[in-house]
Amino acid sequence: MMAAMSQYLTVFKNPAFGRTWARVRQSPVTVTGLVMLLVVVILVGLLPFFLGTDPNAINLRARLSTPSWQHPFGTDEVGRDIFSRVMHGGRISIGVALFVVAVSATIGTLIGGLSGIFGGKVDTLIMRLMDIVLAVPSLVLTMALAAALGPSLWNAMVAITLVRIPTYVRLARGQTLVVREAGYIMASRVFGARSGQLLGLHVVPNIMSPILVQATLDIGAVILMVAGLSFIGLGAQPPAAEWGAMVSAGRGYILNQWWYSAFPGVAILFTSIAFNLLGDGIRDLTDPRQKGRS
Repeated sequence: MMAAMSQYLTVFKNPAFGRTWARVRQSPVTVTGLVMLLVVVILVGLLPFFLGTDPNAINLRARLSTPSWQHPFGTDEVGRDIFSRVMHGGRISIGVALFVVAVSATIGTLIGGLSGIFGGKVDTLIMRLMDIVLAVPSLVLTMALAAALGPSLWNAMVAITLVRIPTYVRLARGQTLVVREAGYIMASRVFGARSGQLLGLHVVPNIMSPILVQATLDIGAVILMVAGLSFIGLGAQPPAAEWGAMVSAGRGYILNQWWYSAFPGVAILFTSIAFNLLGDGIRDLTDPRQKGRS
């Protein structure tokens, strides 16, 4: 245990970590994003364990109660505690967003990398297919796919993943076209390296910086897309405590019981801003021009 702790502490003593942390502290955008994300992690990831409340527990005597010490965010039409549902719903919304971004970024990076390495007809075919998908507004295409697959959270995840893949394909392909002209790639080809080896050993590690930035920025966008699909009934289904579904359920009570839709909506807004600010900060940290200035 002590050895593991000592190894963990050596990371913070590393000069490279010190330089990175110094640059992070100089960026108000990055610090703000990290602080906001830390708040989200504490509220969504840790607080429900200590509360131990059931987000689906019904109490008809307390239905549509105003915010109070007992129910900080009030209750819904069947007396369920909205605070507990918002905290547990964050796990669904953020978990789905992380899964969608991870899968779409992985698939898109591999396809884009292969397209850039092979070139020729393969590259042309892949990019024309991606152009067709990108020609349709992403939200419209996502709604159409989700409706065709059927209303469920899993189908919404599949629809969003398919729509987000072309973005990473184009980004990875553009970066690969730059990397493949490097001297070490030429040398690897001379020594008989195959396309798969070039992609895994040389291309992917050198194009991950912009992919990581795009993925971080995409998390906030995907949270909004998941909430939007749930709002119109194509995502999470009752009684799941998902933010978009909660906003949709509370719209019928918005005039008199404003807290029903307001607090899930604020959670969506706060979390999306946190990931967007963090993505902007990572982009600044990984921008060679910013490094040169610092």
